[in-house]
Amino acid sequence: MNNPFDLDGPNPWQTRSSARVFDNGRLQLYEDQVIQPDGTPGTYTYFELPWPIVAIVPISDDGHVHLVRQWRYPWRRNSWEIPAGHGEDGEDTLESAQRELAEEVGLQAAAWEPLGTGFSSAAIGTPYHLFLARGLSPVTVEHQRDGAEHDMIARRVPLLQAVEAAMDGRIQGGLSIVGLLRAARRLGV
Repeated sequence: MNNPFDLDGPNPWQTRSSARVFDNGRLQLYEDQVIQPDGTPGTYTYFELPWPIVAIVPISDDGHVHLVRQWRYPWRRNSWEIPAGHGEDGEDTLESAQRELAEEVGLQAAAWEPLGTGFSSAAIGTPYHLFLARGLSPVTVEHQRDGAEHDMIARRVPLLQAVEAAMDGRIQGGLSIVGLLRAARRLGV
């Protein structure tokens, strides 16, 4: 049987030029002049981040997931999410995930499993990397949260309850929804 999700096929877009129109060291905005699939000229604008994005679904031995609540400035509201962040220079994605778990929740994990990658939007060219973390214990070395994370609250809840919150809209961040659903599927919840 053929794969119904086959990604092979020609690129119907032609890039005539690409220009980085903004770069503040944390975010880059590109504007490409293109020929669209219908043959008409157009402009495609998208963001890139200079580091990979990582997110972690930390599951304790009793089936609880550790979430964080943080004020999300562009959304003008608090958001419950799985721990997440971006890589630093010289880190691979697993090292970034381990550092983010320690910084945001104060935990380390004995077992790490990749939960795959994805993209959060057609306007963001940087992929995210999801991890399942198990065998949790407190970190032995204290890590500092960055300035934007000082309002962060960590809480553990049953995984099934977090999945229900992702499904009914109480958890709204797309990265957290995908991570929770992939972890629940992997764990048979």
